[in-house]
Amino acid sequence: MPLRGNHAVRTRSSGTAALEFAIVLPVFLAVVIGIVYFGIVLALQQTLTLAAEEGARAALRYPSGASANNAAATQALRVSAASTTALAVLPASISSVISTANIAQVVSCANPSGSVCVRVTLNLPSSAILPVIPGVPIPTTLTGSATVQLAPDT
Repeated sequence: MPLRGNHAVRTRSSGTAALEFAIVLPVFLAVVIGIVYFGIVLALQQTLTLAAEEGARAALRYPSGASANNAAATQALRVSAASTTALAVLPASISSVISTANIAQVVSCANPSGSVCVRVTLNLPSSAILPVIPGVPIPTTLTGSATVQLAPDT
């Protein structure tokens, strides 16, 4: 008869594994999906920042005075090279979504006074590339930017 007693204990606990699984699975899936989703957001952010840095480097690499007679024309060519390079570095699926207006622009630098910098800014509307998951907060726009100081002669 002791077998009946053990058997009775087993039948009362036979559904606990399924119940625990049903409770833990949604929490586990939410954590995994959150990790993957925020990993994608961080990867996109890093991609934008690296593309902006490459665009800024292109402004530095552009030859001083190349096919231009004055500093203003050279700066305009450097800004154009920065914009073109920043967009060319990005994958086509991302660069097609980014607005091409004012990607690179000439700004004044803080130190030393009167020096000229080029700022490259890439803005990606996150809703255009990321799926919307209810209850998961994401930024409306992902931004990558870089600023370089041009040589004083240009």
